[in-house]
Amino acid sequence: MRVPTSISLMILCSSVSLAALPPQFADCLSTDGSSASIYDVKEIAKVAKVNYCQNQSGLTNKFDTMDLLKTGNVNIGISVAKTTYTREDLQEMARSGPYVLYVDSNRIAKEYLTELAKQGVQLVVMSATAGLAKQDLLDFAKARPFVYNVNSNVVKEDVKELVQAGVMVVFRSNASGLSREQIVEIAKVNPDLVTLSP
Repeated sequence: MRVPTSISLMILCSSVSLAALPPQFADCLSTDGSSASIYDVKEIAKVAKVNYCQNQSGLTNKFDTMDLLKTGNVNIGISVAKTTYTREDLQEMARSGPYVLYVDSNRIAKEYLTELAKQGVQLVVMSATAGLAKQDLLDFAKARPFVYNVNSNVVKEDVKELVQAGVMVVFRSNASGLSREQIVEIAKVNPDLVTLSP
């Protein structure tokens, strides 16, 4: 019996493991900046896990960030576009501990992003603003699996190729320009790597 597309999409959605996404993923995609001071975060991190998003310039510096990374109790997400860290800063911080880098601008060259991925940095690439070609993304995937946040029109075959390469793909509502059937087709490649998010 043929399963209707809408039902098969729901089945695929229910089988997706959200645990594979970084714990700070959704928090750091919010347009709201964190209002907590670095000192508040340090205090809270002594007793609980903290998701801390650096998506405003000037709130903290690399030395404070490195201190937080060393605690091991803070999940840090850093926006390329909304902070002023240099590639050297990002590399230095990576030596203090793992963090998530939101590639939402082309300010950091792809070669350095690949180096960061090899250092253990989890890349979240925004399709709308990263300014990267498909081959760049496939090169990242060879260094370390990353998250591809689809928030703009994409080509179905390109996204399928990324999933085949082990990339986790998150579709943001209807921003992809793909039909429901096309998204289902991509998800069938590896349902564990495809997430649909409103």
